[in-house]
Amino acid sequence: MNTQQDDFIKKILIPYDFSETADLSLEHAVFMAKLMKAEITLLHIVETVSFTSAISHALSGFEKKIETATNEKLDQLAHDLHMKAGITLSIRTEVGRIYKKICQVAKDIDADIIVMGTHGSSGYQKFTVGTNTSRVVQEAPCPVISVQTHAKGIGFKKIVLPIDESNESRQKVPFAVALARFYGAHIHVVGLINFSNADLIRKFKIKIEQVEEYIVQHDLNYDTRFLEGNDLSGMTMKAAEEADADLLVIMTEQEPSITGFLLGTYATKVVNNSRIPVLSVHPAEVDPDKITVTF
Repeated sequence: MNTQQDDFIKKILIPYDFSETADLSLEHAVFMAKLMKAEITLLHIVETVSFTSAISHALSGFEKKIETATNEKLDQLAHDLHMKAGITLSIRTEVGRIYKKICQVAKDIDADIIVMGTHGSSGYQKFTVGTNTSRVVQEAPCPVISVQTHAKGIGFKKIVLPIDESNESRQKVPFAVALARFYGAHIHVVGLINFSNADLIRKFKIKIEQVEEYIVQHDLNYDTRFLEGNDLSGMTMKAAEEADADLLVIMTEQEPSITGFLLGTYATKVVNNSRIPVLSVHPAEVDPDKITVTF
């Protein structure tokens, strides 16, 4: 087993709308960029509605003025952060659907991670903003850290790593371990049991032991607890609260969606309701050239 940390995170994308959660996301990203010697792209999106009349032309000119003013503010912010933190920042303003533009820019710049707030200042209702965040989590080409207004602390010292019986669940372990090594964090392994078969429980605990072995091999401190019940998301967030954790690491597909929503119900609930930042990882994002793990 090998974790190659030198190129773990080098490009960080920050969707920025001048809101409180955007500022918190930026603080987390600046801390991460200094720690990992990464560069940041600040992205502001002017969301529009398409028209096929003369109104469209009028809106186009208005949007251009907004874009110019926004770029001036972002330029100043990037300059101030560079002078203060010594990190490399670039800015970008786009017009279009929020989640689509975030995902497209992430692809364009080959981002390693997106750090974004779950609630902005644009007047959207909670459901709408939460939906934007969830869509980004689902469709982004890289892992996403979602930050909530409650998340005041910067940096991660206590990471909760929930593991269920799914094949995908343990694929997030290398990401949690790599972050924990950079941040000097303690990992709280949480085994989620929503089945009663004794043989399955025995096999599941063996899998948890393999996770523990991987953590030990990377010289990290950890503890393990098991929780039983059917509300996986509720158990996960309860474990995070009891551990006084500052980061949750989840997979986006730990259980199939039964709501018709693109993101699995477990991930949706955790991303939208967690009081601490959540790192969401797609199963396909485990890149053997960067981070490898074998169980």
